[in-house]
Amino acid sequence: MLAFVFSRFSTSRVDRINAWLSGCQTDYLDTCWQVKHGTWALAAGGVFGVGLGNSKAKWSWLPEADNDFIFAVIGEELGLIGAVVVLFLFVVLAVGFLRVVQASPDMFSRIVTSAIMVWVLSQALVNIAVILGVLPVLGVPLPLISSGGSSLIMTLAALGIVLSIARAAHVAEPEPALVAPGRVR
Repeated sequence: MLAFVFSRFSTSRVDRINAWLSGCQTDYLDTCWQVKHGTWALAAGGVFGVGLGNSKAKWSWLPEADNDFIFAVIGEELGLIGAVVVLFLFVVLAVGFLRVVQASPDMFSRIVTSAIMVWVLSQALVNIAVILGVLPVLGVPLPLISSGGSSLIMTLAALGIVLSIARAAHVAEPEPALVAPGRVR
């Protein structure tokens, strides 16, 4: 409800939502430019891609190719296989987060790690959903892949916190005693 209210305060947001709801059939040159060219870039990649560094979309066709629409450039250059690899790497990150949550000794560490996991993975899913046309253009960067800035710094700081929790959880685990075979302690 609150998101709906805030989306109505800006004409830019209203235009992007209306363009998304209409399937980008109305305003190609303004609000639908990135969405259409992002979709075309993904389609141009095919299964194997056009080759690393050979994207045509990133040269003036996608205004935010290195930030918001980097997944479209990855899909064009590396194809379906590269896009699936990026998705797989986010799944590996999710598994790592879950392992840290399970190994955490206290509730606070579990909550912090879970919150960071939800933040990073939902940001990735929102970015990819925008590229695929499932959501309107929101301007959300792809974590750890989009070109630098404050989002990258905050994501790296959050991952540092999770790594610190993982290290503390590993130190808290009791080490099994090393005893030579056949010797009684």
